[in-house]
Amino acid sequence: HFRDRTLGAAVLGLGRIGPNHANIVSSADGVELRAVADVDEAKLGGVLDSHQGAVGYGDYRDALKRDDVDVVVICLPHWMHAESVIAAAEAGKHILVEKPLADTVEECDRIIEAAVRNNVTLMPAHTQRYYPVVKKTKEILDSGELGDPIMAVDMWYKPLNPDSRPKWMLDRQTGGGMALMDGVHMIDRMLWLFGPDVHSIKAMVGNPVYPEIPADDTSMGLIRWSNGLTVTVSRIAYRTGVTKYGTDIFCTEGQIKFRIAYGRHGTTGVWLGRDEAYTEIDVPQFNSLEQQFKEFVEAVNAGAEPPITATHGKQVIEIMEGMDQSSETGREVLLQGGEVDRDSERVQAARVSTALGSRNHRGGSHIRREAPQAHDPTFGV
Repeated sequence: HFRDRTLGAAVLGLGRIGPNHANIVSSADGVELRAVADVDEAKLGGVLDSHQGAVGYGDYRDALKRDDVDVVVICLPHWMHAESVIAAAEAGKHILVEKPLADTVEECDRIIEAAVRNNVTLMPAHTQRYYPVVKKTKEILDSGELGDPIMAVDMWYKPLNPDSRPKWMLDRQTGGGMALMDGVHMIDRMLWLFGPDVHSIKAMVGNPVYPEIPADDTSMGLIRWSNGLTVTVSRIAYRTGVTKYGTDIFCTEGQIKFRIAYGRHGTTGVWLGRDEAYTEIDVPQFNSLEQQFKEFVEAVNAGAEPPITATHGKQVIEIMEGMDQSSETGREVLLQGGEVDRDSERVQAARVSTALGSRNHRGGSHIRREAPQAHDPTFGV
């Protein structure tokens, strides 16, 4: 597509991760950062101070009007993903969108349809699969030296610190909560490590730590693959505790675990477990965001399928919705080909329960209401 010229890029949304993406884009070979957008003038000004060749916009849609912008990195709040990705696709831009692809499967479908119809590259940014320790774990599993995976335990425990978060992150109706913020990382990692053939889900999703906040802070899921592999994913945002972040994987010929340091606790690394002892594995280091963007640009230039597809991003949300449905009904939710089996008796029961709408948020009822106006600055970006 663009091998013989420089790609023009825009970063839309300059909140928690947007400035990091701007730095990556501006240093990438064959790419020029030409526009950034945010409703917050202070955030916009701070990024422009570091990237003086770029033009700033208070409305991301103005950046999409530029003919010299070929690719966009969307870092807007979750509830804005569907509208902004579709707008970017309609403008003919190739899109790297921060996880999650969207808040719901229905939104994922509309996003994918827009990308296909406009013949643009669409890649959800599931950055944690690019973490060096996760990549090394994948290499070892794929090598077969540990035999077949049997069971895995994935965990992420950290404080919520609600006072430091924008309002939208604290309301499930605007894409907030731990499931859509961190749970999607966990599901993506497990799908990448073990493949997409998920059979069923049994889960609990709720907010027992912060019942006053209308978003989940705690979830635990038991996910079964069609080959018999069983994985638990557990996530809690505690008021006080000790951070733990990583995965233990048990195989027929040994064990492997990775850990990721977070806050003041933990050591990042990969260890093999055999004969009652762990051996640490050397892990080559690289910048995860940089590698992700590099592979996205390569796909755009080649007109090829990106390394993370929109279909995969949709499956992550299918599984998240399956967890919600299981939590509503207390039953296991069956899947077909990685998608929730909406014709099964159990899911029919879940749909009825969801339609009734348990509103205390402890059971995972996440019926959407009207989102705030797209450019309401009180919701942050």
